[in-house]
Amino acid sequence: MVANPVFCHTPNAILVRDDEGVYAIDREDLIKYSGRSSLIASGVIMRLLTEAFHDLSPNEVPHRDSIHVLSAFPGQGVRDGIEFITRAVTKGRFILDTKAGSDKAAPSPIGGRMYFEVAIGDRAMAYSYSEKLFDQKWFNEVLKNQMGTDNYETHEDYLVYKYGFLGRLLSDKHVFSEKKSVLVKRFETLTKH
Repeated sequence: MVANPVFCHTPNAILVRDDEGVYAIDREDLIKYSGRSSLIASGVIMRLLTEAFHDLSPNEVPHRDSIHVLSAFPGQGVRDGIEFITRAVTKGRFILDTKAGSDKAAPSPIGGRMYFEVAIGDRAMAYSYSEKLFDQKWFNEVLKNQMGTDNYETHEDYLVYKYGFLGRLLSDKHVFSEKKSVLVKRFETLTKH
């Protein structure tokens, strides 16, 4: 038995509010919204928004209408997750810019990078997912198998890989290669519409 056991804490739910109250949204809710093919995307959103809400709104649950997001990753599951939690896509507070981000963000097999900016109110942060996690194996697996496989066993192997990857994504404390404050200015034009 370990004298002082250490446990990893993974994000279980994200709290967000609107004018009528607080909502708890978990990873299964994200999968129900965007589909089972978005398993890894659900983890990307849980880690990103858990980190961003902690960094940008540490003392209160953020209001959906105060959240803006820039994504350099064009994946539909990530976009769906951002929409489900923040309503930023339909409310005009979402920017897709596959050219944004630094070289510290892992490249994506479908274009762009694993780079995001989140603004809440008058503060904004950039988050670059690490190439140590989003490595060449992830790149190749997604490229080869995300749109379907030619047999059951290959798809089964891909699902095993995805669940293992999800576990690392949710628990690795070094998932971001870079986190930094950025200017909220790029989002100001969105709020004027």
